[in-house]
Amino acid sequence: MKRGIIIAVTLIAVAIAVYIMMRPRLAEKAYLEGNTLTDSSLFEQALVKYNKAINLNGKVAEYYNARGFVQSALDKDSLALADFNTAIEIKPNVDMFHLNRGKTYRKLKNYNSALEDLNKAITLNDTLAAAYYQRGLLKATQMDFDGAVADYNRSIELDGSNLEAFYSRGESRAHLNDFMGAIADYNKMIEQAENPALAYKQRGIFKLKIQDYEGAEKDLEQSLTLANNDKEVLFNIGQAKFNLNKIDDAISFYNKALKIDSKYDLAYGSRAGAYLKKNNFKLAIQDFTKAIELNSSYQKAYYGRGISKALSGDYKGSISDFSKVIEIAPDFAQAYYNRGVSNAILGNHKEALPDYDFIIAKDSKYAEAYFNRGISRMNTQNEKGACEDFKKAVDLGYKQAEPMLKMYCRNAEQQ
Repeated sequence: MKRGIIIAVTLIAVAIAVYIMMRPRLAEKAYLEGNTLTDSSLFEQALVKYNKAINLNGKVAEYYNARGFVQSALDKDSLALADFNTAIEIKPNVDMFHLNRGKTYRKLKNYNSALEDLNKAITLNDTLAAAYYQRGLLKATQMDFDGAVADYNRSIELDGSNLEAFYSRGESRAHLNDFMGAIADYNKMIEQAENPALAYKQRGIFKLKIQDYEGAEKDLEQSLTLANNDKEVLFNIGQAKFNLNKIDDAISFYNKALKIDSKYDLAYGSRAGAYLKKNNFKLAIQDFTKAIELNSSYQKAYYGRGISKALSGDYKGSISDFSKVIEIAPDFAQAYYNRGVSNAILGNHKEALPDYDFIIAKDSKYAEAYFNRGISRMNTQNEKGACEDFKKAVDLGYKQAEPMLKMYCRNAEQQ
């Protein structure tokens, strides 16, 4: 009996010893299976495998790094960060570990820590294209677009197959008003991408910026054939058609964008502009009002509504809208001018004068502003100032000022 017990205990001890010896091999097997699942983007299943690998052998840095990667892919960023920390504690000088932790810090908006890790990754391996790319994204987030472009350049130099780097560089170039450079990046994406819908979209948008409206229209319509029901594409096709004076077509595309998103403030604002172009002031005011309801700081909508109200004879209402524009954007010179004109039409010449003063200080060659200030000065008994303004308007080529100069300012005309 005792011998049987001894044999059984011995067998158990041997089995345990074998299992302990096999644990690292089993862990490695689970890790490799996790990698295969990760490559197929099966992150939940991969996570199960990496958990198993770590439970079997919790001393391998690569296991924690792999699990951190899938945790991040599943938006479990705090758990991912803990895994990357453990990986770096075990092996402090592995470039990919710092790269992955830096990416996670960026997602968590801990930008200083992200920058430290990405710099460390580049110090450890100055040919790691992904680290330059991630640092470029970080710099773009912090509005350092020059620095971002420099990092994207280096990333692309090291790995020209990363189309996301071309896309991101195009975005940063656009922020620097380098629209031709941005277009060149999207050209590259269109050449290489399996589905270039996004590249056509972005290239079309930036062609709008350089006033290549026909090119923009063509690119955006191509994007629409590849990715239907993109409200931004529909909206920007409307913008291209508006600038090509295809006003009814523009309205049709704004309608399509609004069908997808009934709270699309920009589409209401642009459709209102199209109605204004057609002198349909009632519909223009309705759409500008809807845009303002959706976005109370939409200065162009206030300005457009002010113009529409003025053209429909509601000068008091236009003054209110132009004042709101000035509140939002104190340097919007044309709002001052139009508020001055509306006040003058209502006979409020004293109130109009400061607005004319402002815009003339901004643009000393604005002939029409001199003419209108002259009228308001005349109506506030400043005949000398009025004549100076009429003469300045004439000198700048504004012929409508000549009758006023001849009628009221004989001495000024002779000077």
